[in-house]
Amino acid sequence: MASGTHARVAAKVTAQHRHLDAQIENLERKMNETADTIIDLKNQKKKIKERLQAMSLREERQNKKEEQSRRSYGQQLDLFNNYHR
Repeated sequence: MASGTHARVAAKVTAQHRHLDAQIENLERKMNETADTIIDLKNQKKKIKERLQAMSLREERQNKKEEQSRRSYGQQLDLFNNYHR
């Protein structure tokens, strides 16, 4: 009878061990999936930041061109006005 009790206890402990292994595997899988998701989100964030920087650079260049154009027009207007005085 003692060996039967021992066998039941051993089977119960073995089942608990397997159950813990399964829980660990599930958590590891979820952690990997979460890590992959975090990496994907960070990559998306990086791409958005790069797009914003590119847009900002284009806007700065456009503003410089417009400023140069206004200055050039102002200079031409001054020359015209000075000529016709």
